[in-house]
Amino acid sequence: MKRREFLFLPAAAALPAADFKQRIGLVHSTHSKLARPSSGDDPLDYERVRDMVWKAIEYGKPRAGSLEAKIKPGSWVVIKPNIVFLRPQSSYTTGDVTDMRVTRAVLEYVARKSRAARITIAEGGSYRGIKDPEDAPVVMQDGKRVDASTFDWGPDEFSGTGGSLNDMLADFAKQFPDKKFDYVDLNYDALRDASGNIKRLEVPKTPKGVGAFGERSDYGIARTIVECDFLISVPVAKVHARCGITCCMKNFVGAAPREVYAEKRGFANAVLHREHSLEGRIDSFITDLASFHPPDYNVVDCIRGLQYAEHRTGQRGQMIRSNMILAGENTVAVDAMVARMLGFNPWDMEFLHMAQQRDMGSLDLNTIDVIGDDPGKFERRWGKPRDWYGRCNREWRVTGNPETAPASWTRHTARTDTLDFAKVVGGLEPGKTYAAAVRVISPGTRKGFLWAGVSGKLTASLNGQTVMEEQSVTRYRVAQFRAPLELRSGENLLVLRVTAISNAARVSVLITGERNDGDTMEGIRWLA
Repeated sequence: MKRREFLFLPAAAALPAADFKQRIGLVHSTHSKLARPSSGDDPLDYERVRDMVWKAIEYGKPRAGSLEAKIKPGSWVVIKPNIVFLRPQSSYTTGDVTDMRVTRAVLEYVARKSRAARITIAEGGSYRGIKDPEDAPVVMQDGKRVDASTFDWGPDEFSGTGGSLNDMLADFAKQFPDKKFDYVDLNYDALRDASGNIKRLEVPKTPKGVGAFGERSDYGIARTIVECDFLISVPVAKVHARCGITCCMKNFVGAAPREVYAEKRGFANAVLHREHSLEGRIDSFITDLASFHPPDYNVVDCIRGLQYAEHRTGQRGQMIRSNMILAGENTVAVDAMVARMLGFNPWDMEFLHMAQQRDMGSLDLNTIDVIGDDPGKFERRWGKPRDWYGRCNREWRVTGNPETAPASWTRHTARTDTLDFAKVVGGLEPGKTYAAAVRVISPGTRKGFLWAGVSGKLTASLNGQTVMEEQSVTRYRVAQFRAPLELRSGENLLVLRVTAISNAARVSVLITGERNDGDTMEGIRWLA
């Protein structure tokens, strides 16, 4: 796929256009302008990784003209990698955390080129701190309890950058005595009031009035994230079992202190999921957490990552080596590009739609200018989560009287993948049939599949022809049923009739391409 074909995919047609091009630097290890270009299989040393990171930052310069120009003199700069597990933990495998060489290269760039006064590495992973009185889960190394700052990675995991984060910070403190270098464990960094009690903050509203997406709108948030002057997100790009990909936005889950969100036993942030998910999806709190301090810049580790899921699954070939770095100012644009590079349709990233509603950026690939290497050359189809499905339609015409013309039905925008007729028509009658319609605009004749979930009895018709008849006999699930269909060029009318059973009538639909892999068919758009 050529660069122009890559950037001008028709799926972007449904999105609002931006008035400027978002610059993203993309550098592969083979890039001709590197001091020592190397193959895509090269294990790389620190000097090569640093060259790639710095070149990507140069190409992905922000509107201020350069990263160092955007960082004001005397600033407190926080670098947020993803170090969710440490190597001895059972869920860890190579590709699970941000490459230490990438973190070091970003740290060195800021130290050498900016006039920052304080530079902090901050993370909150799934392991307790050294001073935490609880004893599980903890990580031991050489008979001593360690955490992200003290764990010694040794010489092999990240060739050319062994030792611990504390060792790295101490090294830079010697080189740059005029700057302060430190590590903050975000798990124990919750904002507190004057009495020392944990303080929750409401998600800030945008000028257009867009606030929280999570079921609970106030969050415990790390003080360092809120109070720092400049925040650089440095994630590793991976597939995620619950939201498609984990990259710059998903990296903010580490900003939710586990002293707020972990249950007493264990150290998973189960309370975060329970309180702030939206109908079981985590995209809501991903966006909410990022809203407290959207990244000022992003550098993505695409050297090694994981397909199928975000942590070790034991599947053969889970780790993928890509030997790439991406860098850019706009978080939504960077995540959209990473989604495409991993073989997803960016349209299916729910958290990017939410971030776009907050004016954090556009996921429209037409608004992105990639500098450096050709993204189409390195796009590949990573293995998707077992239960992956794309973003369902949200725009509907709904009625309790299916015999009338769809044009007269009530317009309704569903908050999530599921359309619940009871919430729209104001109550249900068992045995009564309700209906919803949507126009599907296709840039050409396309074959694909209709994926649907239903509570009740469903009849789906496309352009007057029945394409699916199903009745739910188990619990409701999005994308439970699948049937082939063919879209004609231009406008197609999809009508769903749902007969309520046991006082329930719900439905969800998406249209996938011929691969039938859960991704939304490229180029289509939905109109009520």
